[in-house]
Amino acid sequence: MVARTQRGRERWLTSLVAVAALGVVVAALYASILIGGLSLRSLQLPGAAHLRAPEQEAQEDQGSDDAEPPPDQVEKYINVYRAMQRDHSLNIEQAASRQGLTLQAFREIESKVERDDLVREHVRQALANPSSDSSAPNPKTTR
Repeated sequence: MVARTQRGRERWLTSLVAVAALGVVVAALYASILIGGLSLRSLQLPGAAHLRAPEQEAQEDQGSDDAEPPPDQVEKYINVYRAMQRDHSLNIEQAASRQGLTLQAFREIESKVERDDLVREHVRQALANPSSDSSAPNPKTTR
């Protein structure tokens, strides 16, 4: 009888450890998602594409077609921020309109710039040194 109780306790303890380990894994995944280190796309199972929302598919399709902003758009993007650096009373709409851009068009360019590490770094360098010529070769064209 004592041996039977001992086995029951061991099974219960093993189950408890397994549940605790599973809880730690779930908590780590949740924290990683919150922090942004893990994208939900990496958790998708093969063949589960039909589970995505139509809006999400449209955004992904649109994003993959024009992922790289053309150099002239990058130049306009830089010029918008330079204008705002020179004149702090300008808002984003005013500065964008001076470049012939609507706010929506500016945000689309901004989205493309943010997704491209080399272009984003080019923009940062151009804005950090206002006297530099932003028409310098775009790092994307040297690949």
